[in-house]
Amino acid sequence: MGRKLFFFDVDGTLIDDETKIVPQSALDAIRALRKAGHLVFLNSGRTLCFLEYEMETFGVTSAVCGCGTQIIVNGSTIFEKRISYKRRREIRKALKELKVDAILEGQEGIYFSDRPFNYPEIMEDLLDYVDSYTETEVNALEDSSYGFDKICIQTNPRSPEPKLLAKLKKALHDFECIDRGRGFYEWVPLGCSKGSAVDYIRNYYGTDPKDIYVFGDSANDLAMFQSCAGHRIIMGAHDSVLESYATFTTKKVLEGGIAYALRVLGVL
Repeated sequence: MGRKLFFFDVDGTLIDDETKIVPQSALDAIRALRKAGHLVFLNSGRTLCFLEYEMETFGVTSAVCGCGTQIIVNGSTIFEKRISYKRRREIRKALKELKVDAILEGQEGIYFSDRPFNYPEIMEDLLDYVDSYTETEVNALEDSSYGFDKICIQTNPRSPEPKLLAKLKKALHDFECIDRGRGFYEWVPLGCSKGSAVDYIRNYYGTDPKDIYVFGDSANDLAMFQSCAGHRIIMGAHDSVLESYATFTTKKVLEGGIAYALRVLGVL
């Protein structure tokens, strides 16, 4: 059996969203894949600083970070999309004028918009969670010293705000908007996605699509499911937007969904 490529989303796929538990079966499965000589990537919306702990946990040195804004193979970056200093200043100014709750995500740190937050019950919890993994800064819109590669914005979780969203799309015209639900939007530079990274790595290695497996659960995995991958596996709990692209539906995270899928598909 030749070498295959495996791409795993992290939150909701390898890690249970509610409990933050990593099943031992998932750890064992990834270890077995690597021992068999396959190349395993974490493919996450998280930027590098926020993903390093999970890379260490799963023992992998290859990753797609920030929805395809950085690709790392065996510890070395082979692709990255950085936002220019001028454009970063423009974005900070626009976000400040729109008075939104924003998270600017860079390779080196995660930067939060100014307090008081519009939705403190959501943003403070998110800040606490991110801060337990990596460097964070609050009231960061005035600080022009740091770089960032993608943006997340929290709007009203209970009621859509179409006028605000239209203004954001105008200000972030060079970004793709991913609706994560409950007023939370992820903004990724045009041309970058979890799927573009899968295709890039496929071409980098010349791998046949039938030997490429992607695993995911949420809307920001859609591009990965629209990629060249021949096997597209959704978790038992998933966003319905993925269903028409999936080739296999596995069990939930805490039910051992990763190991189950790999066994049924004959790669473990």
